[in-house]
Amino acid sequence: MNFKNPTTASALEKKTFILHIISQFFNGIALGIFILQDIVLKKTLGGSNLEVMMLMLFLHSSNLVSMYGSEIVNRSYNRAKSIITIGFVGNSCLLILPILEYRWFYILCLVLIAITNSLLLSIWSIVFKHNYTDSNRSKLFSYASSLQIAVLLVTTTIMGNYLDLNAGLYKIMFPAAGICGMITFYYLAKMVSLSMDDYKGRSDNARSYFTLNDYKDIIAMPGKTLVRILKYNRSFLRFEIYFFLYGMAFMILTPVVPVFLVDNLHLSYSPISFAKGLVFHSALIVFTPLMGRYHGMGNPAKFCGYVFLLLALYPVTLVSANYVNINTEVIVYISYFFFGLAMSGVSIAWSLSSIYYSPKNEVSTYQAAHVTLTGIRGVFSPAIGYFVMNLFAIEYAFFLSAILFILSSVFMFIEARK
Repeated sequence: MNFKNPTTASALEKKTFILHIISQFFNGIALGIFILQDIVLKKTLGGSNLEVMMLMLFLHSSNLVSMYGSEIVNRSYNRAKSIITIGFVGNSCLLILPILEYRWFYILCLVLIAITNSLLLSIWSIVFKHNYTDSNRSKLFSYASSLQIAVLLVTTTIMGNYLDLNAGLYKIMFPAAGICGMITFYYLAKMVSLSMDDYKGRSDNARSYFTLNDYKDIIAMPGKTLVRILKYNRSFLRFEIYFFLYGMAFMILTPVVPVFLVDNLHLSYSPISFAKGLVFHSALIVFTPLMGRYHGMGNPAKFCGYVFLLLALYPVTLVSANYVNINTEVIVYISYFFFGLAMSGVSIAWSLSSIYYSPKNEVSTYQAAHVTLTGIRGVFSPAIGYFVMNLFAIEYAFFLSAILFILSSVFMFIEARK
């Protein structure tokens, strides 16, 4: 599967941006449906707190396979074909999701698509590094992200209102998300084929099949590569440790918030989708271009320090809905505005910061290491939130999350001073 390459950096950037915009339109639809996956499990399928926690744990720990995706795609004789194969096979899981109404079958389908997304997540970095110029990368990324967020916002708001009318409509919405996911990865494959990295020179003598030794290398190499990167790139190691703290704070809340919104605040789909869709993503749309310009090309540690500190406002404000004599829904909307404001910066830092630390020929490997560490904290962080919620009180999970956000911010500021 070959696509015609532009001959200049300017032409490449323009063509990539068009394809990037198209891919993010369909990605926004898919993500807009996924954003209520935990609420559907809790509210429509009657999932227990444990099942919600297990869904979140499996979703976040799926990032452990990211480095395997980088190895598979970069070793293949045709990267575009590998991307499309993985993307289409994974998204087909959503097409069969409506067949059974069992909660664990629902969880299994969502986990399989999460694994697919994780396998290909680091591949986007090839596009960002080699298809965009340094001066325009953050700006163009933020524009495409803003479109994705706008589409996501509309999709989530519509989905929430329709689910209040008929909760069974998720059986139509998730297969639609699967089709949109396939289209997204098709355009990713086109962008990677346009890339001006050194892959084509290395792939001239590549085989169209994997040998047993290739499979052994693919299994063993990611662990070795992760250790090598963290051992010899100390600044990247420190950045990842502090980012790890932020990630723990974020994931601790993932099994807690659905329970809090449904069982403690007794909200229906409409206000939840309004908060998670319109309020959260309106803030993302408004502030993502600003964050993209501020992120720039310099050391991302100081930038992360500010956005992690902003994130601490999210759990503190949300949990206050239990104590403040103001309309509960208003408090939830305010908390999700703070969440969206902060995450407009985090989304850019998460996608682009590893580029600052990586050698030019290892950009996807560094991003895969970054994503893999996300998977490592995903193995236990949601469980921490679940156990704090059940052993003490649900409010303590919010307080713990806020403390970790503040700690990660302080460490990032210290790192920036170095």
